[in-house]
Amino acid sequence: MIKIAICDDNNEELELSRKIISEIMDDYKIPCEIVGFCAGEMLLHTDLDFHLIFLDIIMDEKNGIAVGNEIYRRNRQTKIIFQTSFKEYCKDAINASHAFAFLEKPLTREEVKVQLEAFIESDMDLTNPSMEFKNVICLHDGEEEIQPVVSLPIREIIYFCYLKARKQVKIVTEDSEYICKAAMVTVEEKMKPFRFATSCRGILVNLENIERVQGYDIFLKNGEKVTLSQKRAHEFKVKLGGYIQNPGYGR
Repeated sequence: MIKIAICDDNNEELELSRKIISEIMDDYKIPCEIVGFCAGEMLLHTDLDFHLIFLDIIMDEKNGIAVGNEIYRRNRQTKIIFQTSFKEYCKDAINASHAFAFLEKPLTREEVKVQLEAFIESDMDLTNPSMEFKNVICLHDGEEEIQPVVSLPIREIIYFCYLKARKQVKIVTEDSEYICKAAMVTVEEKMKPFRFATSCRGILVNLENIERVQGYDIFLKNGEKVTLSQKRAHEFKVKLGGYIQNPGYGR
């Protein structure tokens, strides 16, 4: 369970932030608890620990930078996203509290989504998300079984492959394969915040499950090999190199 705090002395803006965050986390099927605070002192005096905090800078009592600095001193694992209408506070927020990100008000869903995706990438072990697929044919040990809904942990998915003739997508895990009706562009969008990259048209690979890349062949940890197209080779290798250096990297 991801614990997220929102601290804002403007109740309307607090509730807007809560709504946007809740909808995005629901989209990614990641359970979360969202707690709102209308003052920095209330946040500092709570017994709860949070994984992520959306923190307003300009508040009537203790300002957000001072609150963020105190939170950073107590727990450097907590990530803070500052939000304000005044861009001049950005440098102070980053320097004093080592901010994870900085958002200008009024918040937009797209900007919040970008930062939540970055948070998911940086804490995959914490979020441990799963993805639901509907009307799925499950292939296991040569047998087929139709299931209305299948929930697969993201880390267990090795790659996706688009079956053009059937207009379906094959999902390959270490133990099984699944086939469902979906557009590849939709799958790529859903997997955007996770550690996946397109190796060629119709193939989306989990960077965690790559054994090695040799020429235009990608060797996977399950023993399979998929193609790396010349057109996508540079971008793919940049993403893979970034992931190897920092497992939180993936976009």
